[in-house]
Amino acid sequence: MAKGKIVTRPFTGNNNNLLSISTLLKKVNRVDGTDNGSGIVDQSTGYFNHVLRWVITAVISHVPHRQTTIIKRSLAHKAKDVSISRVTHHNRTTMLNSEQLHQLADICRQAADTEIMPRFRKLVSEQVEEKQNHHDLVTVADQAAETFILNKLRALYPDALLIGEESVYQDPTALSQFNNAALSFVLDPIDGTWHYANGSVNFGVMLSVASYGEVVAGIIFEPVSGDYLWAIKGQGAFDRVDGQDRPLQAGKQSSLPLSETMGCFSFGVSKGADKPRALQAVMQMGRVMDYRCAAAEYRLLNTGATAFVIFQGTLNLWDHGAGLLISKEAGAVARMLDGADYSPQVTGKLLVAESEVRWSEVAALFT
Repeated sequence: MAKGKIVTRPFTGNNNNLLSISTLLKKVNRVDGTDNGSGIVDQSTGYFNHVLRWVITAVISHVPHRQTTIIKRSLAHKAKDVSISRVTHHNRTTMLNSEQLHQLADICRQAADTEIMPRFRKLVSEQVEEKQNHHDLVTVADQAAETFILNKLRALYPDALLIGEESVYQDPTALSQFNNAALSFVLDPIDGTWHYANGSVNFGVMLSVASYGEVVAGIIFEPVSGDYLWAIKGQGAFDRVDGQDRPLQAGKQSSLPLSETMGCFSFGVSKGADKPRALQAVMQMGRVMDYRCAAAEYRLLNTGATAFVIFQGTLNLWDHGAGLLISKEAGAVARMLDGADYSPQVTGKLLVAESEVRWSEVAALFT
């Protein structure tokens, strides 16, 4: 019999039929996912299971008075066979729905409420450490928030690859698995740690969801306000403020000449022969700022406050996965300054601009 075919036959009162139905119901219950107490149903849970359970239960309740519809389907291969699920697969790509994404944002909120904000402006020197230099910091809040969020994700998605900035700093092997993972989460528990450690409000939690090396959803969460930017690939980008979504649309400064715009560029860290070129480019721009916080700079760009942002140096996946997806879904253009697409951990200059015209205009300053 073909997989998924529905066969109708009269119920004969044979106990074997009732046994097969009960066995099938047990199989459905066994492979079905649970919410694990956090409201997010794990990736094996599908709408198909709920419908199938309802059908089987209805059949049992009416035996032997009606005809029985028996559905035979291989549940051992359910993850591959069922096309409607809470985490769906399209051409190998794992996608999340908006409900799941907001539940992920709530995990970020819980981490902010329990690990980040209670320590804000209360850190002592022993709770702040340098990583590569005195500008590159990590605090006990970074580590606690990462542990909190990754533990939640691990419980909900036990088969997913988890990449956190602080854990990767200790063991970078997880990055090598990124392109081959069906489902992965990439986390920066506090982007803008320098700000956080110095009492400034410009910091955020950045979480991206990826499948086989492609980011398919992203969140930039603000612990101070509780608001967040979010996007799912192909569905637009939004700013959730007080629980209400505002669509993001890049290009609010597109009518202005470059000299009258505002942008972000960390030109001060340019080195060697690149430094005079960077300074020359800045002289032809409008007002230029350096926030040293990707979470803040992606928000400024995608809410229309700035026309472009240039990131440079080693461009970490946890700093740019969520921000780049949100920017593209808002209509912005993002490429490396040489025109290449961004790739994780690449070194160079990444230019994100409100439009193709603006991108070309800014890029031309460096040629």
